[in-house]
Amino acid sequence: MLTAREPEEEAARLVIDRLWCVSDPAADGFETLLPSGRAQIIFSFQVPLDEHDPTAPQPRSGSLHVLQGPSTQPRRIARASQVSSCGVSLRPGGAGALFGPVIDRTTDKVIDLSRFWGDEAGQIQKRLKALESHDARLDLLEAEVESRLGDLAAAALLARSIERMRKGVAIKNVCEGEGLSPYVFRKLFVANVGMTPKRYLRIARFRDALGRLTPASSLSDLAFDADFADQSHMTREIEQFAAMTPGRLRASNRPYAGHVRDPSA
Repeated sequence: MLTAREPEEEAARLVIDRLWCVSDPAADGFETLLPSGRAQIIFSFQVPLDEHDPTAPQPRSGSLHVLQGPSTQPRRIARASQVSSCGVSLRPGGAGALFGPVIDRTTDKVIDLSRFWGDEAGQIQKRLKALESHDARLDLLEAEVESRLGDLAAAALLARSIERMRKGVAIKNVCEGEGLSPYVFRKLFVANVGMTPKRYLRIARFRDALGRLTPASSLSDLAFDADFADQSHMTREIEQFAAMTPGRLRASNRPYAGHVRDPSA
């Protein structure tokens, strides 16, 4: 069972996309997480989550509380944590208000949350686990995140800018509208979103196509609707961000947005 909702407080909406809880006693096997360009805070109540650093020579031990940095590439994971877990999906640019303008250092990594929040990360996990309902967990999680919000100026600027860019406004014009040079804007964007504006827009377009993709979808129509140059362009992007062809992705089992179950699952 999945329970998800948006934050209730207006200030939190600049930072939080949605809060979620999942309980699936039968969760087993593996799945692939597709790039989202968003950071997440995740608490597991049964099985530790594997820390991940693509640049590290050795895998790190697991943790019951992690920061999953903005993702730009697919990653295969075990489903065991979905037995019982909850988390916060952060808006692009929102993570900086919680962790500071260092989000580019977390991109494509999964990091023990205690590195940022110290012992409080474990205390929050225990308090969440003690609650019986999804709704109670989401309320506590929202309150904990809100209590840690810092300056929201960068988050507000980036929210405006991303909305305009996704509507097709040129990055140069977005910079002019915010009174920033392209260099300063790019630096601010990378530090708070975790990637360049152009890479974020590519991932956002990929996710838009993914959201429209159904077993009955025409791939040529999908390429047009999702603003790719043509079907070949969409195929290249999907193969890069999903590590599979559009046809295989179309036929895949995707119970949650951006989660592709292994064929045997």
